[in-house]
Amino acid sequence: MPRAALFMARFCSSAWIGAATLFVIVGVLEVTRGGFESTTKDVLVGIRFPPFYATGTILVGLAWVGACLAEYHPELTARRRAISILSLLAVLALIFIDYNWIYAPLAAMVNPPGQAKPMDFIKLHEASKYFNLAGLALSWIAAIALNLPSKSADVSRSQ
Repeated sequence: MPRAALFMARFCSSAWIGAATLFVIVGVLEVTRGGFESTTKDVLVGIRFPPFYATGTILVGLAWVGACLAEYHPELTARRRAISILSLLAVLALIFIDYNWIYAPLAAMVNPPGQAKPMDFIKLHEASKYFNLAGLALSWIAAIALNLPSKSADVSRSQ
């Protein structure tokens, strides 16, 4: 069981980093490339972000469960396991806060699409960027803690 759990924690945390990075790259290209009018950008907010938050919740949640169940795996020290569990829990909290208190009000501000944005739009958008950056950084910390080969595993393989 600990072996499968560690695999799940490693796979899901790494998958989330890749998915979130691709999401950001595509999102930035869409906004900065030009050719999209305000109405289209507003519609994209409602199409792209709910799956982003759902995917993040599922992958980070599965990574957290895997890290919790990977107790006593010889390749995962108690310290690295604790770092990953706490980091992933913090990522889940950031996703929850960002979705409920930042994205939901932003989504309401772009509905109906194409309307003028209130002053709070920029402030909330900036907050969302920082929440997502913090979540990605914490995901990296968790993935490194989970994926970094242990010294004991290196020693046992060389013998």
